[in-house]
Amino acid sequence: MNRNDESDARPDGPHPHAAAAAREWALQERAREDERRGAPMSEDEPRLAQYRLLSRALRAPPMEPIPYGFAEQVARRAQAAAEAGDGIERWLQRLLLLGLVVASASLIVGGATDWLAGVDAAVRRLPAGVVSWGALAGACCLLSWGCSAAARAAGLEPAASARAA
Repeated sequence: MNRNDESDARPDGPHPHAAAAAREWALQERAREDERRGAPMSEDEPRLAQYRLLSRALRAPPMEPIPYGFAEQVARRAQAAAEAGDGIERWLQRLLLLGLVVASASLIVGGATDWLAGVDAAVRRLPAGVVSWGALAGACCLLSWGCSAAARAAGLEPAASARAA
């Protein structure tokens, strides 16, 4: 509520909502006084009941303050929970990847007689040197990934999960 309402000083007369504002102000004051006296709540004036609940909530003592170091404690708990759950998931991912590699290798070896001749013919049609440059690019990728994995294993490079965070 604005206590410094200068609506009466307007050249066109009082503010059109001044009467409604005065009624609301009176209801708020009555609710505050009724709460202070402990008078029973009436059901016939719902707006007054709302103001009484608001007055009661404002008079209630505030919650206890958050303990010192609360954020650090929560962060440690979350980190511990994340690390505990990651171990099982990592082993399951490795197991699934191994299964995928074994299945792929068996399909490649089992069907090699069918597709190997087609691949050989396609490679022979490529210009000279393309195969050697492709092999060189593949070797560079494998070397780079291998060095990165060795650095992570030695603790010289942060893990992928730490970089993503």
